[in-house]
Amino acid sequence: MHRSHVPLTLPFELIDLVADLIDGHSDLLSLALTCRSLNKHLIPSVLDYHEIRAPFEARSLWNHLVKDTRLARRVR
Repeated sequence: MHRSHVPLTLPFELIDLVADLIDGHSDLLSLALTCRSLNKHLIPSVLDYHEIRAPFEARSLWNHLVKDTRLARRVR
């Protein structure tokens, strides 16, 4: 018996937690391409994100991101 599209029932918060543990861009893209629900949720973050590497002591950077949340969107 063939079923048509079955929506993913996992909460997106859980999916985000799993996605945050995946380091490889291609691995994250592979996860995103496994079903439509993941595709719609993960593709924007897979293809459009900013990676910031800074020490935790860089308070001015972190404070700036907190004040301007537009800049902090899609940051890994």
